[in-house]
Amino acid sequence: LAASASRVWDFRSEITTHHHVPWWTPNFMSGSSYAMARGFALVPWLLLSVFTDIVTAGKLTALAAIFASAVAMYVCARHFLKQEWAAVVSALVFILHPQQLIHAAAAEHLTISLFFPLIPLLWLALSRALESNRFRDTFLCALLAVLAWWTDNKQAFINFAFLGAYVVYWLWPRRQRWRPIVRTCALLAVLGLTLGAPFLVPGLVESKNVKLFADDPVRAWQATYSLKDVLQLVDRNGIIAATAAEDVAARAQIDKRPPRDKEEADQVQRIFALRAFSAEKYAGIVALALIIVTVFWGDQRTDAKVFRFCLVALLVSVVCASGLDSVASANWETGKALWLQGQTTAALAVPVACVAFLVALWAVKWKTARQRVMAAAALTCFLVVPGFRILALLPYFDTIRAPFVFYDGPGTFWVAILSGFFVTDVVGRSTLRRFQPALIAALALLLLIDYWPYQKSTRQTDLPLRTLTNLAATYGSLAQDLDWVKTYSVSNRYFHLLGPMYSGKPQAYEAFNDWLAPVGMGALNQAGAGSHPLFDLLGVRYVVVDKSDPGSPPAKLRQLLDLYRQQFHVVREDDDFVLFRNPTAHGYVAAYARSCTYIGDVRESARLSLALSERNWPLVQSDMVVPSGRYEKAYRQGEPASVPERDGETVPLSDLHLDRGDAEHIGIHLKVPQSCLVVVAESYYPYWRAEVDGKPVDVLRVSTGLMGLELSEGVHDITLRYRKPPAYALAALVSLLTLAAGVAVLACGSTKIDGWLQRPSASISPNTRRHRKT
Repeated sequence: LAASASRVWDFRSEITTHHHVPWWTPNFMSGSSYAMARGFALVPWLLLSVFTDIVTAGKLTALAAIFASAVAMYVCARHFLKQEWAAVVSALVFILHPQQLIHAAAAEHLTISLFFPLIPLLWLALSRALESNRFRDTFLCALLAVLAWWTDNKQAFINFAFLGAYVVYWLWPRRQRWRPIVRTCALLAVLGLTLGAPFLVPGLVESKNVKLFADDPVRAWQATYSLKDVLQLVDRNGIIAATAAEDVAARAQIDKRPPRDKEEADQVQRIFALRAFSAEKYAGIVALALIIVTVFWGDQRTDAKVFRFCLVALLVSVVCASGLDSVASANWETGKALWLQGQTTAALAVPVACVAFLVALWAVKWKTARQRVMAAAALTCFLVVPGFRILALLPYFDTIRAPFVFYDGPGTFWVAILSGFFVTDVVGRSTLRRFQPALIAALALLLLIDYWPYQKSTRQTDLPLRTLTNLAATYGSLAQDLDWVKTYSVSNRYFHLLGPMYSGKPQAYEAFNDWLAPVGMGALNQAGAGSHPLFDLLGVRYVVVDKSDPGSPPAKLRQLLDLYRQQFHVVREDDDFVLFRNPTAHGYVAAYARSCTYIGDVRESARLSLALSERNWPLVQSDMVVPSGRYEKAYRQGEPASVPERDGETVPLSDLHLDRGDAEHIGIHLKVPQSCLVVVAESYYPYWRAEVDGKPVDVLRVSTGLMGLELSEGVHDITLRYRKPPAYALAALVSLLTLAAGVAVLACGSTKIDGWLQRPSASISPNTRRHRKT
């Protein structure tokens, strides 16, 4: 929760103090842009924080999202299933699914929680738009698509892929009348792009300025955060995965030997990886039982085509969620690992259950030769096609680090919809129909029992109150230091992001939004994370180490603490944290008589920048060959590099005054005794503009990630302003004009546009039209 609450605090502080929405924050990663952040979650959270504290406002926002998701699911299921009690069952499965409770209460992914109500609303809006071919429904669908993108663009992108498949499914049997559907889809695309321009343009423009998973182990994440076994879909609360991992760990402790070879090491790693987000992968035994019963005994379907589409979509979700492996290879490798590690029961559970299920289908449902051939072909595709590996060849899909996200939102929706068919196809067409209310009540109770382990997540965190108290006291002790200095936290727990709230000091780097770090700052942190040279370069005066972090290996943590105790002074220490002071940290403003230059990709200059910084040599990024003699030394990408023999010369600053009117304005008054390069310890970003004594000057990229200005001798007034590109204002204008035009069309009547959308294809004869009209 702290990871998101810190952003809410940042926005609220800027709005209440300076009365504008910030595009730049100096409080995290030594400065970073908010342009690519998923922003809708801030709206309800900020509104609720007016009436209560930030943490409670976040909890209330999550609870409101869960309630809204149930209402939205009921309306959507009512549209597709055409039955009230079936819609109630779908809403119950949707609201009680572990995905809802885990993201809202445990992992605190509020953007995902807010996205859940939009999933059924998107499907409802698209279905109505395709059915009616009316401007009103198309316009509403476009608005919801834009809101979904603003809420969580990665979730939206994945759901848009399934929505696109639904368009093809809808168009195929109506291909003789394709033109109205194509017009509706074209209008939907145009409206979506124009209405969503303010949320699309910044991402496209700024993607080259941020880290975006560069040099991150994306492939390793994809291998870890995927469905490795169908067993995980029914592994209630991850009990089987946790038990298997504990047994393997206990046996390794008894044997006291490392794995014999790489194959055995991979087996152990695969078993431990089963626990990764295991609870989120749970489908619910009761919900799956409803679907299985419906598959076997739902002979007279309310809508057989919709049922088949949802079932295929669920299977496709599982295929993509299996990650870089196919379903067959993932299950085979996991089963073999479990078997060889002594977990025979878990290894046999999946194949036995699957074989029994297929045999039953063969006997009950697949009775004709045609059905069996089609079923065999579909089963083969399901087992052997590596869906995510194919999708990862496309742009944007390759940066999805957790493939189970394909099952995350879409899978929850399919399970909910398919559960509703139990009422329409089984109960609604049998003697049990008159007992529908009692059956629904019993199902609700069973679902609640099934998902009950996840209710524990809604309680207070297991983090000791002492730790939170010490966190506030540790950072609060820094408030008395009035200098513009930074902090750096060594912790795997994101609650340290509340540090700026307690201390008033920005954090030089943090991990929660690491992929959105400015590209230079991201490269510096990857090259020298936690090192003394990095702290000096970024102006980190205080380092906070989380001693009680359960995610850090004790031996490695002790080694780090011993190293820091030798390098820094201990300011404060308690049972949870050690606060170190770095006396050699550079100031927020520093000046150098001479500098070096680098020609090439800035991401390749980080190690060189850190090495030069230790000798007081700033490194200026250049895109062209520089004049000889202007710099002490010129470096080119790919060439051998060595530090100059002599140390760089710092220039003393006098009459230095700093003023930060708001997050996007920096004022500096200083006096320098000679011409020099002034370095400002805040992230370089191409949208900073500088004036020296009222005249525009260039802002230089210095030491990979900082800002620099060239000054002459004398007294100077420097003004730095963050100016977002004009394209953002143009995108907002286009969006507002589109919204105004759409509202005007709805208010004045859209009969002409509806007539154009519904105009039949030219291939249909007049006699056919008259017959259909009759």
